[in-house]
Amino acid sequence: MGHGKSMPELLVIANGKLQRGSAGKRWAGIASSLQDVFGGSVEICFTSAAGDATLMTRKALLAGAGWLAAAGGDGTNYEVVNGFFERRTNLRPESLLSFLPCGSGNDWARTLGLPVKPAQLVKVLAESMVRSVDIGHVCFQDSAGAETERVFLNVAEAGVGAKMVGHLQTLSSSVLTRGGYLWHTLTAALSYRPHRLEITCEDHAPYHTEPLLSTIIANGQYFGAGMRCAPMARPDDGQLEVITIGEFSKFELMVKFRRLIRGTYLSEARVTHRSVQSLCVQSDEEVFLELDGELVGRLPARFSILSRALKIRC
Repeated sequence: MGHGKSMPELLVIANGKLQRGSAGKRWAGIASSLQDVFGGSVEICFTSAAGDATLMTRKALLAGAGWLAAAGGDGTNYEVVNGFFERRTNLRPESLLSFLPCGSGNDWARTLGLPVKPAQLVKVLAESMVRSVDIGHVCFQDSAGAETERVFLNVAEAGVGAKMVGHLQTLSSSVLTRGGYLWHTLTAALSYRPHRLEITCEDHAPYHTEPLLSTIIANGQYFGAGMRCAPMARPDDGQLEVITIGEFSKFELMVKFRRLIRGTYLSEARVTHRSVQSLCVQSDEEVFLELDGELVGRLPARFSILSRALKIRC
């Protein structure tokens, strides 16, 4: 977006990692298809550091951008959507957001049913329809202990998932395969010490839980590179799906892990599910929080749904 340059029809905010490595192979196909379909009416801007996508999105929206696309994985989507929102307010509610999934997990794209092949993905983008989706809003403690507000598109999680995300951030490897994600999730679950939480749903009385492996607050259906954690979730129904997973033995986890992947685990006795519009989750112990696959801080956290607060084109 050069100085004095007119705004393109479609501005793509792309993760800088797509310029190299194995992720670049998929991106090369998408970029070629973008040029074939949109020609000079598309502009691609690459990030160079964490947080860039939020800043670039905010700058573009304030300059009048009407259609943006996030190119990368769920982390890129998370940064871009946080560029749209200041606290609970969409800064430019008429602007549209699309998604070009080429990251490791692409869980939000699974809920939307986006195609896998690059040429088909761009064709769908060009012929896409506008719809409004819900956005999750959360207040929590960041790593320095300060209260922070963020929004999320897909899934928030407190517990073993956040532990796994924190572990993955320490690895030097670039893009994990889906099998790698599942393996790291299982090994994290086998070593995680469950924590008791206090959960308050909407205006009901708070209740204390048994020790939990995971508390999932879902707007989308998938997390962890294709695990169908919330098969009932619909991103435009004005609800957050709250799922708690209790303590399982190591043997039970290994036997039942496939049920979590497939989304058939909700009938387990130590699994609960509620549909809510707001909730508060806290603990006397240190429990970490991740949003859309990004480790952001810890409990306590207050969640709410922003009903149909974002227009997407997909």
